[in-house]
Amino acid sequence: MNYLKLSILVSFLFLVGCSDSQEEPEVMTEEEPEVMTEEETEVVTEEEQGPPFSEYMTCTPGSDFSDETATMMVDEWNDLAFDDALLYAAGHAPLETASLGGEGKVYWQLFWDSKEAADAAWASGPSEEFAAWAEKHESVLTCDGENRRGYDAYFPYRDKDNWEPVTDWVTYAHYCKFNDDDGPEKLREGVKAFNTYLDNQADDVAPFRYGIYMHNGDNPEPYASYDFFWMNYYADHEGAKTSYERFANEGADVQAMFDASATCEGPNPSNSYQFYPDPDDA
Repeated sequence: MNYLKLSILVSFLFLVGCSDSQEEPEVMTEEEPEVMTEEETEVVTEEEQGPPFSEYMTCTPGSDFSDETATMMVDEWNDLAFDDALLYAAGHAPLETASLGGEGKVYWQLFWDSKEAADAAWASGPSEEFAAWAEKHESVLTCDGENRRGYDAYFPYRDKDNWEPVTDWVTYAHYCKFNDDDGPEKLREGVKAFNTYLDNQADDVAPFRYGIYMHNGDNPEPYASYDFFWMNYYADHEGAKTSYERFANEGADVQAMFDASATCEGPNPSNSYQFYPDPDDA
């Protein structure tokens, strides 16, 4: 067995904590604020800031990777004991072969109740049970926990959107760089206008939620070269196509506000899956 591969995998999902008791919090249920500038986020309380702290890890499928083996791996991961601070986990498989993480990569996302709690959980290290699970599945998937990326995730329309809990969905990601120093303030105004645009949509539009991920910590390249990541969530790709077409026809003024704030790449679509809480219990 390659010890280096095992150590990477063990460090990747150390998520097994010391507590056997688990609460099953509903992810993305704390009230989030509108997008704030870096200076503003420094003076708000954790409750006001709201979002769970989110981390992404870049993962490399192994020789035994398949839908069946990945499902088994996640099923057995859910049989382990987790740190109480873990709120939610998801996997993302890009439709394109190449993504920011490299050729053929997939992504494991974690939501925590705070960055401090996440850091403490990582520092506690893996349990023996987790190490055994990691060794068993090293030919399925290995992930780079050392270079994980941390973000504050804001969902400015979550309390009004029509999103319903699901165990699989699609994610359309945009990678964005502010155009100038007043980009954050322009983004805030654009978000307000976009929320008004959503207010005016028909009641029967397809389920939709969006999130804005702002760096929290020293993230590695190439991610650090972007200022924020805008994620659009849909039930399926057909709903995404319809939503993008509708916005192109009806949201030109809002798009102009976004364009004044930042230059974005994308959309970059992925198929997304709930990993935790156990989707078998949903």
